[in-house]
Amino acid sequence: MTFRGSTGRQHARLRLGLAAAALAGVLACSVAAPATAAAPEKINACGWNKGSSGEHAFYEHCATNTNVWIQVTRWARGKYHRCVGPGRTVLDYDATGAWYDSNYHGGLCSHPGDTGP
Repeated sequence: MTFRGSTGRQHARLRLGLAAAALAGVLACSVAAPATAAAPEKINACGWNKGSSGEHAFYEHCATNTNVWIQVTRWARGKYHRCVGPGRTVLDYDATGAWYDSNYHGGLCSHPGDTGP
């Protein structure tokens, strides 16, 4: 690579600058997580999850910044609404389904654990 009117010293500075930029780019891309970092907790499927092995059914709300109303159906007892926050909410022993209900009070709620008709 030749630049018109440049000296050997300028070429050396240019090559050194390009090499430093390339090294910085490689280092930025190769930063590894510390060996002691905890593995992220496995999130189940978002929404309704049927319990297994004696575990109660649960609802997994995957958003991290909202509380929402879900409608829960129960065998022989009918359905109701429940406010759930992010993460897992264990449902009634006889729950047969649960889903997000955007029509109930606009879908969002303030206090996980609240219930409604």
